[in-house]
Amino acid sequence: MSPRAYAIMHRMHHAYTDTEKDPHSPSFSSNIFKMMWRTKNIYSGIVKGTYPVEERFIKNLPEWPLFDKWANSIVSKGLWVTLYLAFFIVFATSPWLYLLLPIVILMGAFHGALINWFAHKYGYINFKLKNTSHNLVFVDLLMLGESYHNNHHKHPSSINFGTRWHEIDPVYPIILFLKWLRIIRVAKLQVVPVTL
Repeated sequence: MSPRAYAIMHRMHHAYTDTEKDPHSPSFSSNIFKMMWRTKNIYSGIVKGTYPVEERFIKNLPEWPLFDKWANSIVSKGLWVTLYLAFFIVFATSPWLYLLLPIVILMGAFHGALINWFAHKYGYINFKLKNTSHNLVFVDLLMLGESYHNNHHKHPSSINFGTRWHEIDPVYPIILFLKWLRIIRVAKLQVVPVTL
């Protein structure tokens, strides 16, 4: 996917949560497939420049036109599918494991559907907000902290999606380690206190 288009859609989702302008809201789609189809169309429009994007959603986004073009290309997608297939060829211990290959290939869309559909319908709430965001599970290792969606909507700039003692964001220590190695810079380290 194009990182730029994804970032724009993410900003739009936060600005327009649960409204018709939200690129992936279950409130305006009758089922998960229609929501994802709508998301795909908005994403494609942003990539092609045919979908109107407000200036505020582009502000301070890095411009990497060649990388965005590559990331969204058929060649890039084909290369990822080839790498996933090679991984299965080397490591699959049973032919039955190949049934997981389509899920691995479609993981990005699958992940987006899970979070944007279910985390706006089910789960628990830590923060009362003017939207339908929920935290899906109490401990989230499978979605790498992303299912703490209510927390994320409350603190969208936080690099740690967990806010309660049991909400473990497994990506947070990795970010801190990469920051310590000076591989990445964190613009502003927002620390959200963990509650017991």
